[in-house]
Amino acid sequence: MGLEALIGLVGIIVASVISVWTYRKMNPKRQLRYRADVTPLLTAHGGAHGRLTVALDGRPVTNPQVVELSLWSSGRADIGSQLFDAGKPLTFDLGALILDSSPASDLESARLVVGLPNTIRLYPALLHRKFQSSIRVVVDGTPNVTVNRVLPDIDVIQHGASETERAISTSRKRFRLTPLVAWTGLLILGVVVMAVGVVLTAVDYGASLPWGVTGMLIIMVALVAILVIAIYRGIRWLKRVIEARSGLR
Repeated sequence: MGLEALIGLVGIIVASVISVWTYRKMNPKRQLRYRADVTPLLTAHGGAHGRLTVALDGRPVTNPQVVELSLWSSGRADIGSQLFDAGKPLTFDLGALILDSSPASDLESARLVVGLPNTIRLYPALLHRKFQSSIRVVVDGTPNVTVNRVLPDIDVIQHGASETERAISTSRKRFRLTPLVAWTGLLILGVVVMAVGVVLTAVDYGASLPWGVTGMLIIMVALVAILVIAIYRGIRWLKRVIEARSGLR
């Protein structure tokens, strides 16, 4: 092992970096998060026995609450309007009657708007990776926010859920041991082993051979596996693009 091995090691590292960069470009992370902050306008016993009556524009309200819904992109890529299924809006059902809201926003600016009687909507539009929008409404009743699924390949995750829900979301979204992650880890291990062999060359050429050969074998096997996974995911990505453009979704 000598200069040739060092050049091979550098080439493998460069090829690995290019592979990871290509994969990230072909599979950009797209994700939306939302948070619903609820503020009751009456205490639990404020209206007991009919002693206190609340009205909005002359209309009696039994359980007024303020809901502030915030939506933002937490991914690293834009979300195109064509990714909305059949051009349907992303709809948040509050489960309570909306009585009042802040002024409606221009649909072309990709903002949350009220859809009476009890929904908040985001109509199809280009959502930049730093997109964020919020809206405040007054409802009558205890809200229970649910969201429809019109973005088939994009997660819409509730932020600030209960501890149990947060733990589940974290375990599923932050890190998953996928085949690609496993083989990438093995590739890094092979590079480290081979690097040790290159360093040992200057001290003991005979002792460096086992390290170099083992590292090279690990790298070759890992690269083949990563290439197979990349081809498989590339085919899936190409299939999704073709289906989206043909209007099947």
